[in-house]
Amino acid sequence: MQSFRRYISGSYFQYYLPYGCCCSCLDGRHRACGGCPSISLKTEIGYNGKMKMGSWNPVKFTLTSSQDISGDLVIQIDTGLAPATYVQHVELPKDTAKVVIMGVPGDNFTKDTNEIRFYKNSFQKGKRVSFSSGTPYLKGMPVTASNVAVLSEDPDTMNFLNVLRSSGYDLNVLPLKGTDLPEDPMLLDSLDVIVLNRFASDTLSKGQAAAVEQWVRSGGELVLAGGAAYPKSAAAFEQIAPVQYTGTYTASSLPELAKLGGKPLELGGELTLSDASPVEGGEVMYQAGGKPLIASRQVEQGTVLYAAYDLSMEPLASWSGHPSVWSYLLRDHLALSNQPNNKFNMMQNQMYNLINVLDYFPSLKMPSFPVMAWLLIIYAVIVAPVLYWILKKADKREWAWWIIPLIAVIASGTVYMIGAADKTKQLAHTINMLELDGKGNASEVSASAFFTPRSGEFTIDFPAHTYLTVDRTNGAFSSSNRSNSFVEVGDQSTRLTLSDMPQWSLAKVWSNRRENRKVGQFDVKIQLDAKGNIGGQVTNNTSYNLNHAVLALGGSLFELGDFGKGETKPLSGASKPTSVNPYNMANQIFGNLTGGQADEFTREREILMTTVPNTAWYQSGSYVMAWSKDPLVSYTMEGKKLEGNQLNLWAQPVSIDWAQNGKLNIPFGFIQPKVTQISSPGWYEDPSGTTEMDQGSITFEYTVPALKQGASAVLTLRANNPGKKTQYQIFNNDKQTWDPVTWDATKQWKAEKNVQQYLAGGRIRLMLTAQEHVQLKLPEISLKGAEKP
Repeated sequence: MQSFRRYISGSYFQYYLPYGCCCSCLDGRHRACGGCPSISLKTEIGYNGKMKMGSWNPVKFTLTSSQDISGDLVIQIDTGLAPATYVQHVELPKDTAKVVIMGVPGDNFTKDTNEIRFYKNSFQKGKRVSFSSGTPYLKGMPVTASNVAVLSEDPDTMNFLNVLRSSGYDLNVLPLKGTDLPEDPMLLDSLDVIVLNRFASDTLSKGQAAAVEQWVRSGGELVLAGGAAYPKSAAAFEQIAPVQYTGTYTASSLPELAKLGGKPLELGGELTLSDASPVEGGEVMYQAGGKPLIASRQVEQGTVLYAAYDLSMEPLASWSGHPSVWSYLLRDHLALSNQPNNKFNMMQNQMYNLINVLDYFPSLKMPSFPVMAWLLIIYAVIVAPVLYWILKKADKREWAWWIIPLIAVIASGTVYMIGAADKTKQLAHTINMLELDGKGNASEVSASAFFTPRSGEFTIDFPAHTYLTVDRTNGAFSSSNRSNSFVEVGDQSTRLTLSDMPQWSLAKVWSNRRENRKVGQFDVKIQLDAKGNIGGQVTNNTSYNLNHAVLALGGSLFELGDFGKGETKPLSGASKPTSVNPYNMANQIFGNLTGGQADEFTREREILMTTVPNTAWYQSGSYVMAWSKDPLVSYTMEGKKLEGNQLNLWAQPVSIDWAQNGKLNIPFGFIQPKVTQISSPGWYEDPSGTTEMDQGSITFEYTVPALKQGASAVLTLRANNPGKKTQYQIFNNDKQTWDPVTWDATKQWKAEKNVQQYLAGGRIRLMLTAQEHVQLKLPEISLKGAEKP
C-alpha cells in the first residue's frame, strides 16, 4: 500500500498536475492585496553564489517597500523529501532597504521548484502582496564541493588550494567580507573551513563571532594566521585558539614545512613569523627553530589551526609544496571529486535511511493476526450456516436482507476498534544518533515521526534555531506536490505547522542544530603488548544506563553488554573478541534470526546496516558504540508534550596512546589509510576496505605520532591482497623522491634504518599504480620500537 501511495503521488501528481497546484495551499485561502504597497525584491543565495547540496545555505533577501508594512516572507520549496514552506516574519519601513536572511536546504532551484511570496500580517490569514520588481524565485545549482571561506586583506589568499583540483579534489575557495558572515551557526553549515588571515576579527559583531565559535564546536575547522598580524586574526577567538601570542621572530628556513610539502623550499631571506606558546589543549604539530609553526586544538567536535606565517606571503603562497601542506592539514574537510564517502553522500544517506527506519513505529502495531483470523472465521460461520439455520427454524428467512448487513456493520466496527486501540492519541517516534567527543560533549542527529489519529492542522514546537526537513505520508490520493508543511525558525523556538493532516497519518522530520549536548563520555584505557594483544578497560561516564555496548578496535569487536552509568568494563571480562564484519555487525551484536522469529531489534539492525556505515566515527575503525531508549529530546504538539518512543545510538571514536612503557607500538590494523589523490576513474572502496580501481594511480597516507630526531624504529607494511599488476611506492622526504616498495614472500615490506626519511611529522605517503582494472586491499601499517615521541 505504501509503494502504491508513493507511485500515485510520485508519478500522477508530479507529471500531470501543473505547478500551480503546488501553491494551492496558500492561494486557496488568500486574496490579492488591494491598496497594498509595492515591494521590490533582490535575492542572493549561498556564499559568492555557491550553494551546497545536503547543507543549509543562507539566502539574503533585500526588500524595499513603498509603505510601512508588517508581514510574512515565505519561500515555498518543492524539492527534497517533500514540499515545504519556510516562513519569517518581517517589518518593512517605508522606502528603506531591509535585508532578511533565511536558511534553505541546498537543491536545484528553478522557477518550477520554488516560489517567494509576501503576505501582509501573516501567511495564515493575510493578503498576498505581489513584488513590483525582482525575480520571485531562487535560481541556482548546488555543488557537493568542499567550501573554504577566506577572510583576508588579500583576496587571493588560499588560492593555491585551487591547484588541488588537478589531484582530484573538489573544492571552492570563497573570499568573503566580514558582513557576509551570519549570526546563526546553522547558516555556516555549507562551509567546511574558515580561514582568517590578516583580518581584523574584532570587527565582527558579537553574534557573528559567537556563530563562528559554535560552528567550530559543532564540527567546523577554523584557521587563524597572519604572521605579524596574527593578533588581528585571533582577537575575537582567543578563547578557542591553540596558542597564546607572545610576539614575533624571523626565520630563514622552514625545514619541517618543506618535508611536509614534499618539495624544496627556498625562502630567499628572512620571514617574519608570529611567536606563540601553546595553551592547555593546544598541540604543536610542526616547529620552526623550536617555536610553534603549525598548532592545533580540538574544540569539542571541531578544530582550530594556528599558522605562524602569513598565508598570502611570498614565496610560500606560490611554493609548489604549499597545496600539499594544506591538503594534509585540512584533510578531514576536503572532499575528493569521485569519493563515494564524501560528506554530502554520507549526510544524505544518513537522512534517507533514518527517515525509512521511522516506519518501524513501536507504539503503532498491526492487529494480531490470530485475532483477526478468528473474527473472520466467526463472521463466516454466523453469516452462513448459523444465521441460515436460525432464520429457517423461525421461518423468517426474509429478515436476512437486514440482519446480514447489521452483522457486517458490527463486525466492521469490531475490526476498527481492534485496529484503533493504540491509535487514539498523538505519538512521536524519535531516533537520535550521538557522537561523543570524549570530553563530555556530543553532536546529535535526530529524525522523528509524528502520528495523529485525527485530521486537521497541528503545530509542533522545536528548540530555537532548529532547521527542519519534512516528509509527509498523506495517503494514496493526496498530492505530495502540495506544500502543507510550514516551518518558522525563531530565536525562541522553531515551529512546524502541519496543515491538512489526514486521519491516521505520519509526518517525518529530520532536524538539524549546530549545538552540542552535555552528556559525558566513555573513558577508554587501552594497553597493547609487543604482540599487539589488546587489554584495558572502558568506563561509562555518561549520564545514562546503556545496553548492547561494544568496543571496535583494530578490526576486533569486544562485546561489553549492558553498561550502567559509572560502570567500568575490563576487556578481560568481555566476550572473546570477534573480527568486525561490516555486513553482519547487526547479527554479531543482536544475534542471528531464525525463521518466523519476532525481532525486537528491527530498528537497531536497520540502523547498523544502512546508517552507521555512513558515519566518520565508524570509518575510523576504532570506537565505542551502545544503545539506550531514554527520552533525550522532547516536543510539544498544540502546547502539550508528546508521548512516544526514542531510540538512541551512542558512539565515540577511540584514540590510543601509542607510546607505552617508553616505547612506540602500533600493531597492524589500527591506523586506517586515507586516500588523498585519485587518478583512476574507477576507484571505489567499500565498507569492508576492499578497493577497486581502473588503470591509473592513487595516493594515500597514514598519520602516526611524530618521532624524536634520531629515535630508532621499525616501519612495516603488510599487503594481504596487493592486487595483480600493481606497483607501490613510498615517499622519501629526505630525497624528495618516491622509493619502490617490493613485497617479500610474506607480502611485507620493512624499513629498519633511517625510518625518519619516510615520516614527515607523522605523515607517511604511499602511491599505488595499477596497469588494469584490479581489486585489492590497501596495506596495513605497523610502527614499533621507537623511543617515546
